[in-house]
Amino acid sequence: MPQKCFSKNQKGQGLIEYLILVAIIAIASIAVTRVLGQQIKRKYTEIAYALSGEQRKLAQPKIDSSIYQKSDLSNFMKGSAAPHSQENSSRD
Repeated sequence: MPQKCFSKNQKGQGLIEYLILVAIIAIASIAVTRVLGQQIKRKYTEIAYALSGEQRKLAQPKIDSSIYQKSDLSNFMKGSAAPHSQENSSRD
């Protein structure tokens, strides 16, 4: 009887290991897409213009360290909106 329980636990362990591996791959692909997404979008836009017969060169955005550096609550609101004090002064 104990052998059957041990066998079921092994199958469950394999499933959990597989799910962890899939989760790690998903997180890595999301991170790569986030970093490279704008570059890929620009290239596909250039390809679409070339296929339509237009010769356009799009401006290449500069990738700064804020895109790939560690994010925490100290820089959470960076670039989201103007500080409250500047909003009040612009209304006057």
